Amino acid sequence: MSQFVDSEISQTLEAAGAEARYDAAARKLVAQKSILAYILKSSMDEFADVSVKQIADELIDGSPQVSEAAVFQDVSDVLENDNGQLNGSDRIHDMSTEDISILEGTVRYDIRFVVKIPDVEEKVEVIVNIEIQNSDRPNYPIPKRGIYYGSRLISSQRGTIFKNQEYGKIKKVVSIWICENTSNNRSDSINEYLFEEKCRRGSYHEKTENFDLIRVIVMRLGSEGVKSDDNAIRLLSNIFSSNKTADEKKKLLSEEFHINITELINEEVSQMCNLSAGLVKKGKEEGAMEVLFKLVKKGVLSISAAAEEAGISSSIFEQKYKEFYN
Repeated sequence: MSQFVDSEISQTLEAAGAEARYDAAARKLVAQKSILAYILKSSMDEFADVSVKQIADELIDGSPQVSEAAVFQDVSDVLENDNGQLNGSDRIHDMSTEDISILEGTVRYDIRFVVKIPDVEEKVEVIVNIEIQNSDRPNYPIPKRGIYYGSRLISSQRGTIFKNQEYGKIKKVVSIWICENTSNNRSDSINEYLFEEKCRRGSYHEKTENFDLIRVIVMRLGSEGVKSDDNAIRLLSNIFSSNKTADEKKKLLSEEFHINITELINEEVSQMCNLSAGLVKKGKEEGAMEVLFKLVKKGVLSISAAAEEAGISSSIFEQKYKEFYN
């Protein structure tokens, strides 16, 4: 194999590695309780009248059954905070967030945690899953994937939260999808998909909590997000912006959103900015897809293997490959 081809393979692997590290840093940053609180307040009616500080400090918690299986922290909550700021060190760890089925394979959640619903007579907890996506138009409809994830979160409760016929114990699940890139007409938007009752005959109505068990929320950031009047959209858009420096992002988190810039947040923001700059530069110089196209053309990779590297279906990759060389 020629040195040129070896170099192209190396560049592809380096780009994939950088993207993986960027994604990991993004998950760790978004998983801060202080940032999750803004997301919950913007996306769920239950938290509309609750302060982000109360959500972060008191409500993002979780029952021991769920936290043992998928939710735990690798950063201890030891920092005292009496100045009214959100504790930037509290993070829901994103390891061990797997839901395994022998027949269906493994589903890995970006972030999964339990939150308590405020101002209700009985203790009510909701399982929340947050997924971070580069695009809102991959090769599948995101709401459908969100419903699938929500369904898995429901079924995985069997044997832990409920057993046998104890369906009344099922906890509500909410799957939130944060899409970084989208077209201008879909930018700065939040869409919610949920179960609703339709009374087709008679006047009887079931209690809402008996059927409102799965909600899917899609948050689209896009170019308009950085100036949105929605706090969560604006916060996330600035975090993911490739036009802002690490110092600018940390200043915004601290001054506008009152989030303490801990050593952990400082590290993740800096890493995201460094990796983002490298990926943008790499994209301008070569382009990840263009590298894969060249490797296929030279016979180094098959279309199916290249499609797997790109994270898209073989048919879509083949179509893009033909368009590139036509």
